[in-house]
Amino acid sequence: MRTQPAIAAAFLAGLLFSAPGCDSAQDTLQSLRKEVSAYATSPTDAAAAKIDEGFARLDGQITKARAAGQTAEATSMGQERDALQAQYAAARMTASLLKAKEAAANVGEAFRKAGEAFGKTLQNGANGGE
Repeated sequence: MRTQPAIAAAFLAGLLFSAPGCDSAQDTLQSLRKEVSAYATSPTDAAAAKIDEGFARLDGQITKARAAGQTAEATSMGQERDALQAQYAAARMTASLLKAKEAAANVGEAFRKAGEAFGKTLQNGANGGE
């Protein structure tokens, strides 16, 4: 049976290891998976910045794992990172294409409105300025 101080120490250790900034590489990978998936459906600059920060954090964790001699884990995490980066790059490309399509549609709409205004001007001029 545990004593009160032992329970308190275990609780504090749990808090310490779950504190922000002390995430494991697996936590970072899981978070990145969610963020990349969300970005693919709703790309924003804020989401992109958060994803970029996550990749930087993961790179640091991979470097630490390699330095600690955890080569197999570091290699596995690196492969997962590479796959996530490919998904993220595809999502960014899709977002860019959607923005370009929207911009082209807006330009087209502006030309349509300008044409209508020009047509009305010509029509008014032909009708004697009515």
